Amino acid sequence: SSCRASFSSANGFAHLRRLPRRVIDVVERKDGPGRRAGQRDVPAQVTSVDADAIRLVASLNAKGGAYGEVVCLSRTGVRRWSLQLGRLLKDVRIVGEHVLALHADTDWEPKLAVVGANGALRGQLCSLPAASAGAVPAGWGSYHGLAVPPSQPDTALAYSVSGCWCAVDLPTGATLLHADAGHLGSPDAEHYSLCADPLHPHLATAAWRAGARSWLGRVDVRCGAGLQALLCTRHSGLLRVGAGREHRVLTSHARCKEIEVWDVRGFSSSHDSEHARSSQPRVEAWRCAGNGPDFDFNDGVLAAVSAGAPGTSFGAKLHVFADAPRRITADVPLSEIVIDDSYRHTCPRGIRVGGGTISLIADRRRAIQCLVAETSVESVRL
Repeated sequence: SSCRASFSSANGFAHLRRLPRRVIDVVERKDGPGRRAGQRDVPAQVTSVDADAIRLVASLNAKGGAYGEVVCLSRTGVRRWSLQLGRLLKDVRIVGEHVLALHADTDWEPKLAVVGANGALRGQLCSLPAASAGAVPAGWGSYHGLAVPPSQPDTALAYSVSGCWCAVDLPTGATLLHADAGHLGSPDAEHYSLCADPLHPHLATAAWRAGARSWLGRVDVRCGAGLQALLCTRHSGLLRVGAGREHRVLTSHARCKEIEVWDVRGFSSSHDSEHARSSQPRVEAWRCAGNGPDFDFNDGVLAAVSAGAPGTSFGAKLHVFADAPRRITADVPLSEIVIDDSYRHTCPRGIRVGGGTISLIADRRRAIQCLVAETSVESVRL
């Protein structure tokens, strides 16, 4: 079934320029008769999106952390339900019928919450360990996103930009492991991110900047012993890391138009940085229109959104790439985005692929969803 899904998705998205797109106002305007009490002068902004075959889920943050809100919309953009949740809301992920939310409560304590399909709060799973010793909410702010291994959706990884991460068992809410930035071996590491391995739930790939270089490292979430393997990407300004096919990870950098594909089996097992620099297991690269593309990979489809020419704030493009069952490269200008200030890069992930859709953050208030037309998929199958 996975091969068939990959075939349908890849060939459907090959007709990218003809596929329907919808602009969804995720943030409701609060100046009408339906305005909620206490929110008149507190604007909200989108912080993350996720989607499946029937819904789009987004997280909102009010300015200053006044409130966080989870919003669920149908594929047609009709609002189904919304739920206010604590203060800051960093990331949401769809796990089965439920929604997993990474947020802070009223005391700025980081927590994981499970929201049911009908918008009811099913429970607070756990309180996450402190991600830094800084002041609250600055300490909370270092928790940045969630990663859920596809092969084991009962485990979630919460990571921070300061190099801390936490593994949580979703059925019980128990904290399996918590590691701080010391396991990186880089005291000047910053802009840390993490992605889960699609086939091995106990493995993850960490990414970080250290000085003028960017690094990738394989970590085992079952222990806090440190890095298992290391690689220098020979770029500065690492922006994203994501899981690809088996033994593959993808990266994008601020001053590069390419999404690079790396084979993790070629990472250096030596923690010597000079040896890690000499290892270059780059498999291929997919070129986008602008620098620093944001991307997501799922069902055999790599989708990316890039800005316009360097130094400009317009000309955003949506790209689709696939290498099986046949090689596909397609792009379409996003005329709905007049000014692109790369706000997506401040979010855990600005674009998602799933359920026959590509969903991306257009700006602080809107999302764009591209749907695979069933007619185009069927015509290719014939």
